[in-house]
Amino acid sequence: MGEDALDGGRDFGDGVALMCYTRHPTDRQEANNEDIALSMHLALRSRANGHWEPLNGDYGIFFAAAVPTKAVPDSALGACTAGAALPGEEAPQEGEHNPGLDAHQASQAAQELAVVPGQDLILKSLIDPFLLPLRDGTFVILATRVARGGQQDGSQADSFLMALSPDLLTYRRLPQVHILGAHGVHRPRARLLDDGQGCRLYWDDDRGRLCTATADDPTRMGTVTGMKVLEDDAPLAQGDPLPLDRRRALEEDCGMKGILAGNVVSVSADCERGLLERFGRIYNTGVKVDSVQVRRGDGLESVRQARARLLYSDGSTALREVDWDQGQLDRLAGDLAQGRLNPGATRLIGGRVRQTAYPVPFARQRADPSIFRWSWRGERLFMFIATEDADGNCVDPLNGHTHMPLRVADTIEGLSDQAGGHEKEVDLLRRGDRNSEGRVMTGCFWAPEIHLIGGRLSILFMPCFDGPQTNPDGTANDRAGKPDMWTGCCHIMQLRRDDQGRDLDPRRPENWDRPRPILRAEGTPLNPIQRISLDMTVLHDTGRWYYAWQQLGSVWIAAFDPARPDRLTSTPRQIIVPEFAWDNMIAEGPNAVVHDGRIFLIYSGSLVGIDYTTGLVTAPAGVGADLCDPGVWKKLDYPLQKSGKYNGHWQLGTGHGMWSQDEDGTMIYVFHNAEHDQDRYLGRDSQVRRVHWSAEGMPVLDMQTDEELDPTRATVTLEVRVL
Repeated sequence: MGEDALDGGRDFGDGVALMCYTRHPTDRQEANNEDIALSMHLALRSRANGHWEPLNGDYGIFFAAAVPTKAVPDSALGACTAGAALPGEEAPQEGEHNPGLDAHQASQAAQELAVVPGQDLILKSLIDPFLLPLRDGTFVILATRVARGGQQDGSQADSFLMALSPDLLTYRRLPQVHILGAHGVHRPRARLLDDGQGCRLYWDDDRGRLCTATADDPTRMGTVTGMKVLEDDAPLAQGDPLPLDRRRALEEDCGMKGILAGNVVSVSADCERGLLERFGRIYNTGVKVDSVQVRRGDGLESVRQARARLLYSDGSTALREVDWDQGQLDRLAGDLAQGRLNPGATRLIGGRVRQTAYPVPFARQRADPSIFRWSWRGERLFMFIATEDADGNCVDPLNGHTHMPLRVADTIEGLSDQAGGHEKEVDLLRRGDRNSEGRVMTGCFWAPEIHLIGGRLSILFMPCFDGPQTNPDGTANDRAGKPDMWTGCCHIMQLRRDDQGRDLDPRRPENWDRPRPILRAEGTPLNPIQRISLDMTVLHDTGRWYYAWQQLGSVWIAAFDPARPDRLTSTPRQIIVPEFAWDNMIAEGPNAVVHDGRIFLIYSGSLVGIDYTTGLVTAPAGVGADLCDPGVWKKLDYPLQKSGKYNGHWQLGTGHGMWSQDEDGTMIYVFHNAEHDQDRYLGRDSQVRRVHWSAEGMPVLDMQTDEELDPTRATVTLEVRVL
């Protein structure tokens, strides 16, 4: 069909062509089920070869937000930031994609100023995306909203989905645009009027007829009136920006398989750069080592500490240690000591940029991993702790031999299975141990995290207990007398100290105090509705300490005093709600790090298994922000990390990660992925990767080994000048 079919005959000038599209759903094992495929994807046309290049690994970038049911009060929606502008709607009939919805009653979470995913929120997807660029650089996104899974949800009767974006990196969703008198609204599209202020809308009705109407302000359409049905030869019909034949030609000629094309627009070089920095691959483009000056008689400490600066395609940099040639260092030291080098002399020292390759998997059947670097009485320790997940059973694994395994080594690599870490594990807790209340802990020991709280080495985790005969609603409990995850709640245990106030050896189970449940300020459970609370982590900012954890399928936060870490000092608040199909009714496993004045709080979305993903919210650091206010947190619209290939091999269900540091102080990311074989779920394995920070200040969690350091640039040379 040629260029006219692809671009509508337009000249893109200095801009570059951008296409929006959805994909045909294929398989969960390809990270392309309905939840992912039915979202707006983006592809740029390469300036080098003219080929279309999918962004974000051909994964969705803009997703429809969940809609609250009408029964949910506004006061409960504070953490629903993506759908903040969306009014409540009638709940659909109960089905596989929206189980538990109640059209007439909000969940009990409303009493806590919160919502419960799957009960108060209706998940949505989208098809037929269309981009309308405005003259001020804003993009209007139009699409057909559908139910999660792709079925019609009734909104197509007279409305379409709409959102605004300044850069296609962030999005503001608006209420559905309703068209008065419409009999079906499908494939919404638009073009600007000549005055550049209003726009003409086009859509197909239920009978396949082309319809049109005008809107005075494309950014505030609300309800549109004056619709017309157009005949094929009507002059206005010729202005349709995306007739079906052009769409089909685009799908045939673009070279991308399995897509349902939207339209093609021109974007500026700045927009292109932003999209590539965020959604393209970042790779190593150079290595620099600054020269070092030494004096005769001085030691070589400055030479040994010389580091390499790695340069990347987006303009970002990273510092790495270098393993310098020891023989050359020894000769240089001898020559300096013997006075054989005069001022002005130079010497070249060769070396190799340090790039530790961590084993994959790092630890089999270890989920929710945590690595903590700590100094004990002058000895540097790395501690690894995780959930036992033998054969995917994390409630009562190993025929009931539930335990909390700890590994300790002097290097991170020494913690791995490959280095014998599994055989050296110490069980800090076992089934049958009692908590501080005297209750017998019989299962789970979920998501243990090691933190330093008020100077005390502490472990946060969730044990569970044998279930009662009946559930809180009076129904029979099928876990009665057996480990019941729903009885679990967040606990803390801390390392004891000797009479001189020195920390005892963390490798000895008896050196830890009895686990204590963490309670609200008034001494009541964290979760008054479902009992279970889990995945607790710690945040510290501007002199205040916070816990963040999962309950009711979402992330909550509250302040506490490190002098009494088993009691909250503020009312728990919901701050992260899973609002998209990709995070699929769960937000859990929070963990935070501060970087360049921002708190990066990652969380895991979707159900445990091969669909697991990692989301992100951010908040300002060091300015005294109230982190218990949901409005302080800004949510990313798409996963920060997702299933994909790492160094050529698929890793599915990546999530529940923790920020940490390696021996050189470089940030690492510890997480798990699902072990999967021919539709059989086999549990979760721990992995370790280094974190790269992009030029715009975003963490990159999926940088491949060769992208981090081009192997041809790994060998470097240091120039040493004698003063």
